[in-house]
Parts: sequence; structure tokens; C-alpha cells
Amino acid sequence: MAKCSKGKELIITTENKVGMLAEVTSAITGQGVNISAVCAYSMEGNAIFMLLTSDDKKAKSAAASKGWKVEESDVVVVELADKIGAVKEIADKLKAKGVNLHYIYGTTCTCSPDCASRLVLKAEDSDALVSALK
Repeated sequence: MAKCSKGKELIITTENKVGMLAEVTSAITGQGVNISAVCAYSMEGNAIFMLLTSDDKKAKSAAASKGWKVEESDVVVVELADKIGAVKEIADKLKAKGVNLHYIYGTTCTCSPDCASRLVLKAEDSDALVSALK
């Protein structure tokens, strides 16, 4: 069974230019903060970074000091086995409970058979999302 918990992600919006990933990650890791998950894309001239960090307060401060827009958002973090069908299991549970996702992103780990993959899910109601996955 997948392990899930409510969490926070940071959404950092910057101008979209070459090197922004390096700038954002340098600003955050320069404060001794680990980034455990990232999703980034560009839209309408902006770069949007969604991050899970080990210290949101320090990461927010580092981003704000650069003049970047920083928001915090509720998400659900799911740790599951890196195996065929694991994400389908999650998807089937959400469908059965009528939970609509705004977005999802994830990481995988192949360093050992016991290493968990991580999914970050955003829905209107985090409590309903967690409930559906139990």
C-alpha cells in the first residue's frame, strides 16, 4: 500500500530565460536546503517551478530575496513502490472516489528494489485525496 501525507509545495515564478533552473536551484541549495521534488514549465513568458524542499521557510526567503514571486500550496505526497502498475493503482482509487486532480508530478528511484517513488498530487480538497488513497 502506498504511503501518503499532506504537505506543502513552493511555487516560484520567475522570468523565463536561459539558466533560470540553475539560478533557482542555486539560490535554494545555497541556503542548505534540499530539493526533493521539482516540476517546472514555462507559460506566457514566465518560468514556474513547483518544489518540495527540506525547509520551506529558508527556500521562500532565498527566492523572495531574488525578487521572485513565491507561493505555498497544499499538496499530497505519495510514496509508492517503483513497479509496474503502482501509479495505475493510485489513479483507479482516485477515479473510484471521484477525486479530480489539478496536476501530478513525480520522481522515481532505481537505486534499490526497496527505494520508493514519490508522487506529488494537487486537488481541490487534500483531505478527500488522502481519504481516497487509504
